[in-house]
Amino acid sequence: MRQTFFRGLAASALLGLAAPAAAQDLPEITLQAVAGSLGGVPMMIIEGENLDEKYGFDGTFEFLPHEGIFQNFLIGNADISMDNDLLGVAFAREEGFDITAFYPVGNLYLGIVVPGGSDAETPEDLKGKKVGHFGADSGTTMFIRLIVQEMYGFDVLEEYEMSQVGPAALVNLLAEGEVDAIFDFESFVSEAMVATDGRYLLQAYTDYAEFNNGFAPWITNMVAHGDWLKENPELAYAVRDAYDEAVAMLDDTDYEILRKPYIREKLGITSDEVLDMVIANGAANQYFTTDWSADKREAAMGFLDKLAEEGDVLETVPDGMMVALEDYVGPRP
Repeated sequence: MRQTFFRGLAASALLGLAAPAAAQDLPEITLQAVAGSLGGVPMMIIEGENLDEKYGFDGTFEFLPHEGIFQNFLIGNADISMDNDLLGVAFAREEGFDITAFYPVGNLYLGIVVPGGSDAETPEDLKGKKVGHFGADSGTTMFIRLIVQEMYGFDVLEEYEMSQVGPAALVNLLAEGEVDAIFDFESFVSEAMVATDGRYLLQAYTDYAEFNNGFAPWITNMVAHGDWLKENPELAYAVRDAYDEAVAMLDDTDYEILRKPYIREKLGITSDEVLDMVIANGAANQYFTTDWSADKREAAMGFLDKLAEEGDVLETVPDGMMVALEDYVGPRP
């Protein structure tokens, strides 16, 4: 009996030594996302649930400050950026960087928020009112501006009395009654709702998709250098598979997985009420997606063409901005 017990200990020890060795033998991939950003949640789940090892790679997960993160990716310090928008891809391709989006990540988790006591029923009701935002050249204001223009036929920058502060400061601005509404993104949207018993007046993804035959642009995408994708097709598919499972976990739990300490800590959410609101908003508005169909990619190019016609933010839409792995690197190896 004693001999059997020690044999069992020895076997357990050998297994314990073998597991790390197996993990170390997996090909390494460096992935990046913006620190504290909701767009980084799927990457947090991949790391926290060990989905990288499940799908055959050893991930290095870097959560970096917003300032300089795109440049970090462009110069090759990360293999895949999980928190990139298509505008950045367009600008980089215009400057000669061969990068491309190969999968979606975040839907438009942003919009116009009004306090609970507001009588406004549509964005038209805010004409002539004070509205807070964090810059006409920000992605949030740009998306809302274009969506309102298409849905309601007016320019928010001309019809609203705009006040500009940072995205976090907008919450206090609305709570103190300094403005009648704000343009913001999660989790500041949920903070503002909790602080003011507020609501979405316009939810950019849900409302625009309903208006636009099911399509709304993504706020973040999975982006890689073209040569990396072609040299590592198996790993590109593996990362996509891991992401798909992360989103399935979000959907299957109605976003309750956000309560896990490793996610909450990385998001920096300390208020239970704010976390409750983020979860409710995410589940109601499908903050993350895996729909990368040809129809959606074609509609996204059409949306970018509209921005180029406006000419304020984007002037041209380069070729090769979005690819399907099946077309770009071929079938799964």
